[in-house]
Amino acid sequence: RISAISDDAQAAAAFTVFDVLDRMDGTLDEAPTLRSLEWIATDTLDDKLASQWEVPQRTKDSVAVLQYTSGSTGQPKGVVLSHGNLTHNTSLIAHAFRCTPESRGLSWLPTYHDMGLVGGVLNAMFAGCPCILMSPMSFLQKPVRWLRGISRYGVTISGGPNFAYDLCVQKVTDDQIEGLDLSRWEVAFNGAEPVRTETLKRFTERFGPVGFRHQAHYPCYGMAETTLIVTGCVQTEEPVVAHFHGKALDDHRIVPVPEHHQDARALVGCGRILPEEEVVIVDTMRYVRLPEDRVGEIWISSDSVGQGYWKKLELTDQTFRAKLTNSPGGPYLRSGDLGFLHDGELFVTGRVKDLIIIRGVNRYPQDIELTVEKSSNQLQAGAVGAFAVDVDGRERLVIVAEVERKRRPDWSDVIAKIRKDVTAEHELPPDGIVLVRFGSIPKTSSGKIQRHACRSDFVAGNLSVVDEWYSWDKAALAAAKGDDVPTVAAAAATLSSPVRHSSDVPDVDPRVVEVVIERIRAVAADRSDAVDLDTNISIDLGLDSLERLRVANSLEITFGGRFPDRVLAEIDTVRDVAAAIERYIGTTPRPDIAAEQLAVGDKRSPEYAEIPAEFHQFAEMREFKNLDQAIQSLAVEGLENPYFTVNEAATGAKTIVKGREVVNFASSDYLGMSGDAKVVKAAEQALQQYGTSVSASRLVSGERTLHRELESSLAQTVGTEEALAFVSGHVSHLTTVGHLFEPGDLILVDSQASNSILQGAMLSSARRREFPHRDWEALDDLLQRTRNDYRRVLIGIEGVSGFEGDIPDLPKFIEVKNRHKALLLVDESHALGTLGKSGRGVAEHFDCDAGQVDIWSGTLDAALGSCGGFVAGSRELVQYLKYTAPGFVYSVGLAPPNAAAALESLKILQSEPQRVEQLQSRAKLFHDLALEHGLGIGTSLGTPIVPVLVGSSDIAIRLSTELLELGFNVQPIVAPVVDDADARLRFLITADHSEEQIRDAIRAVFELMKTVPSPNPLDDSPLHAS
Repeated sequence: RISAISDDAQAAAAFTVFDVLDRMDGTLDEAPTLRSLEWIATDTLDDKLASQWEVPQRTKDSVAVLQYTSGSTGQPKGVVLSHGNLTHNTSLIAHAFRCTPESRGLSWLPTYHDMGLVGGVLNAMFAGCPCILMSPMSFLQKPVRWLRGISRYGVTISGGPNFAYDLCVQKVTDDQIEGLDLSRWEVAFNGAEPVRTETLKRFTERFGPVGFRHQAHYPCYGMAETTLIVTGCVQTEEPVVAHFHGKALDDHRIVPVPEHHQDARALVGCGRILPEEEVVIVDTMRYVRLPEDRVGEIWISSDSVGQGYWKKLELTDQTFRAKLTNSPGGPYLRSGDLGFLHDGELFVTGRVKDLIIIRGVNRYPQDIELTVEKSSNQLQAGAVGAFAVDVDGRERLVIVAEVERKRRPDWSDVIAKIRKDVTAEHELPPDGIVLVRFGSIPKTSSGKIQRHACRSDFVAGNLSVVDEWYSWDKAALAAAKGDDVPTVAAAAATLSSPVRHSSDVPDVDPRVVEVVIERIRAVAADRSDAVDLDTNISIDLGLDSLERLRVANSLEITFGGRFPDRVLAEIDTVRDVAAAIERYIGTTPRPDIAAEQLAVGDKRSPEYAEIPAEFHQFAEMREFKNLDQAIQSLAVEGLENPYFTVNEAATGAKTIVKGREVVNFASSDYLGMSGDAKVVKAAEQALQQYGTSVSASRLVSGERTLHRELESSLAQTVGTEEALAFVSGHVSHLTTVGHLFEPGDLILVDSQASNSILQGAMLSSARRREFPHRDWEALDDLLQRTRNDYRRVLIGIEGVSGFEGDIPDLPKFIEVKNRHKALLLVDESHALGTLGKSGRGVAEHFDCDAGQVDIWSGTLDAALGSCGGFVAGSRELVQYLKYTAPGFVYSVGLAPPNAAAALESLKILQSEPQRVEQLQSRAKLFHDLALEHGLGIGTSLGTPIVPVLVGSSDIAIRLSTELLELGFNVQPIVAPVVDDADARLRFLITADHSEEQIRDAIRAVFELMKTVPSPNPLDDSPLHAS
């Protein structure tokens, strides 16, 4: 690439630093053109030479720089920028960003990139303000370095492409956030690739607590051809996010809709047109200016527009000298981007030209297509299409190629060759490859590939497929395979016998190799089906530069050292990486990294070492999209979204919705504690005595008497030595499980376990597996096969299932955990206050010794009418968590009013056992009446949680809406929380519900269920409890 650019630019000299130049001898021998250049190491020059510098004779029209577009590998295109272009655009930036000498910048962007050079270096010189420069590699290795620099130096202006903000959200840990101060960051510019609403929102939510203001987000639009910036938002306002009808937008029609419209599509505005700029939206068929709210190509006229492409006159005329047919003005630059103006704001919707933008870097499809054609003589020349599609919120490179007429049973070698060649030449691994029948790819009458038609056929599934490969499909397949996925140990098993290879790297420690393979698998995921010593990380696995840095950073953390920068660029294979660890870091892992990770054996890497977006970003989940579509379709029919119902009063057995009193079956205030006069009075007294908050971590701010009394009462109620109160039940699970377990451990969870246990398991990076709901025998069998492969093993169950309302056989689970020397966690969120004669939970229900369970946990809401969570167990467990658990040590303590309310509720629980008795009586009544009426209630066993199974998510939502109209507030539980066929109405029974309210509710459900289409879960339903 550098050689091609050098040839195109007719370069005479190359500037670099001595360290790079020293390593270039071998490379230059293979590139005669580069060898002929005069190579100058700028860090070895004598500063005294500066006195000999003479000011050249230049005008504003003199060429200042050739700015080569980053995707120009086959046919480099250098944008000719004059001194006038640079000064004009930097003046626009200074105006847009409100730069003053008091401003302070920081840039990690490469200085060969327009955003890094113009926005980072030249703008600072123009505005006369300091700018701190950081290596791009430093940021990519550890994104927190960017934020630390902003915090340390009081930076006011800094930014990058959208992916940089996503990377910070994904990679910066809670511990790293501590101590940051982003309050002085005034302009967080975001450009070079599509700006996503979710990114802005998530970044603000993540870093708002350390001073970042949402209005600092600065979406902008520009390109190399315009020097840099074209449009930008008003610096003192929040970014503009508008919602338009998605289907209309696809047809290039602008129809604003409310945010919650069933077909709303959110777009982030790229700002307003800056002074001395003209931006018009143009009909690309007629070359006429379009009015506001019409989609067309974005054309720009400005003194910032470059002079053209170096030595490409025809392309320059087409791109830089466009004219309108219906109005004077111009000439205009054709951006190749589609967009529209709405209320003066520019919105970019897509691309006319087929430029592929991934991670903020441009790739030209024709270059990639040429590489594909050359990769195999079994592909048709001129019949390859490369384009980008959005899958799971990420731009993916897809290649469609025609094959020869000859039939063959297996095309996998051709696909593999395409993957290797494209990755090697363009540093961009393909995400999808589709081989299609001869003569089937869309072309123009002149034989040119129609990329848009090809992309449309791909999205619609209309291609004549011969063979195909997709990275996202393979990821799902790997997740579904479970035990069939090749293990790390199996991949490293080749070390037990001599390996023939051409590498000059000596044999390496097999323990280190296994860790290297494990870390590579964690990043490569589905691409790492077959990894051995001589696997090339870039070519064979398709890891891009960012992913390679992630692997390196993970290994540096494991072994406690740093790879020299020059070494990172030289290591290609697994063997190279392992050898570099031995030479530069050492083979001894950090003490806090489990030694078992280095033991060669039949072990697998964590099941989800790298959590894909669809697993953890709700908006990207397939199930959510299905649910959203279902809810919106009901909205069209006049039904409201049943979630987040606004309650206008205390939510007990009754509540007020839309000014009307309704019977409430959506509250887990099982014992009526939330509105109890004694509980309210206790909270008020604590408020007067201690205030609204403890203001810091209890470790720092000290204990309150209330905390100790509450924890003592919790331990006594549950039956353990000690207890620890947290600010929420979810946090208690998250930090306990995430803190006690790590890679090399195994966490086995009931398939219906609470989400917080699952999230804690993910946080721990331990291997996680599910066993069938309440099935202790399946658990026993699983442990029989796997226990000896892991260090610690945790079993997670609920005392009462929040979904099913049933109860596990606790004595059997205790037997299993003792037999296999595992640890047992029981979540008592719905069992405390509801099970057992005195409401002490599932241990009392079975008359078990609570000390046989290692970790008890639960919430302070539900039966205790407050807010918070707890963990209870041995003195050693609680003491360790109290001093080390991040969710406790680094979190504010439980608010005094909440602590007092929970403590008073525990006192009432002990003094008024009749509340528990009445709750259990009401729950049994509902259970029995449901069965009498033939309602499917699954495996519910008379607990206060009773699901009524209705057959589908659509039906559950409809029935919930209709019940609310009849005066009953009950929430639906739908996919993806449960399978669509298991969608249900979840009734939460409280002690305050009257028998009449329960009978009326059952009758109402029974009558409505008659309207449910077949199959009807009434009468002969196999879902009835036995």
